[in-house]
Amino acid sequence: MTGGATDSWKPSYAHVHGLDGLRACAVLIVLVAHFGFHEVVPGGFGVTLFFFISGFLITRLLLAESSRTGRLALGGFYMRRFLRLYPALVVAVLAAYLLYPVFGGRLSVADMCAALFYYANYYGNTVGFMVGTMPEHGAFQTVGVLWSLAVEEQYYLLFPLLMLPLHKRPRLAVRVFAGVAVFCLAWRFWLDHIGQGDRIYSSTDTRIDSILYGAMMTAALAVDHQRRLLNFLQRKDVLAVSLLMLLSTFLVRDDWFRNTLRYTLQGLGLMSVVANVCFEGGLAWAQRLLDTRFFALIGAWSYSLYIFHGHAIVIGENLFKVSYMDPVRSLPVTYYVLTLGLTLAFSLGSYYLVEKPFFALRRRFGSQVAG
Repeated sequence: MTGGATDSWKPSYAHVHGLDGLRACAVLIVLVAHFGFHEVVPGGFGVTLFFFISGFLITRLLLAESSRTGRLALGGFYMRRFLRLYPALVVAVLAAYLLYPVFGGRLSVADMCAALFYYANYYGNTVGFMVGTMPEHGAFQTVGVLWSLAVEEQYYLLFPLLMLPLHKRPRLAVRVFAGVAVFCLAWRFWLDHIGQGDRIYSSTDTRIDSILYGAMMTAALAVDHQRRLLNFLQRKDVLAVSLLMLLSTFLVRDDWFRNTLRYTLQGLGLMSVVANVCFEGGLAWAQRLLDTRFFALIGAWSYSLYIFHGHAIVIGENLFKVSYMDPVRSLPVTYYVLTLGLTLAFSLGSYYLVEKPFFALRRRFGSQVAG
């Protein structure tokens, strides 16, 4: 983003220390889980971290726009989202359409529409991707991982409209966000009770609180004039409790807990983590680490890595006649060399050749991202 780096907890356009590094951590968690370590690395938490960061950052930018101009330009917001996400998404879906027939699979028009029009989560829960048309070897669905993009874009279709009456009243926004988060928790309890727990993980109506906790934190910091909330979140005992809460969501394997309380505890726990990583007075060493060039680059490439790593996995699975779900020790080293190399090649190609050329156009619609 434009502007100098800042430690201000108030909404602004300036770069937030450590945030790109957190985005890098999120995508690395997903990639490590998908590259054979799913039994020990909670890949789903990487997506939850993505959700939280997204809610935190976009709400921060919307409130900064409100502070600067006194209004929200929703047309510009939607165009910025479209230009940021859609070019690479089209390429990724088209690449998957061309890739699968090479190995005996097929991506249908209906599958492609679900991915391109952001309803992959509900489509995956009901119809299912590539039913009866998977390749002979492997089980990874390149379009299946797009469920998280569907959750985000369905959320952001409505969230700016919600912000119209709230952007000048951040205290009320905090209450509204908290109320919706509580409703989501209650809704998850009910769905699990009636035997529909399987759809909770990837449905927008059950997961939007993971985004809202980030939005709630930004709105709460906007009215934190005496820095009381930030000081509280940065207390070492609060951070310790937050980390224990997060740890519990990895260790407790009970289905009821994972379908209901898991996401609430993760959202609450991430508030202290983000406060300590992103703002002055927190964990300076963690901030310095996440601000290094490595994490900054991975953070910048995170979207590309997320939507293209599946293509590399599909190629590796079929060439080596394995499944990404196989025990890590059974996967040959050459499989990792190939899939990691292709992941990096596809992702860098997407970022520099497809995504980055649109940065200047996005700035015409109010984007604060540097070219």
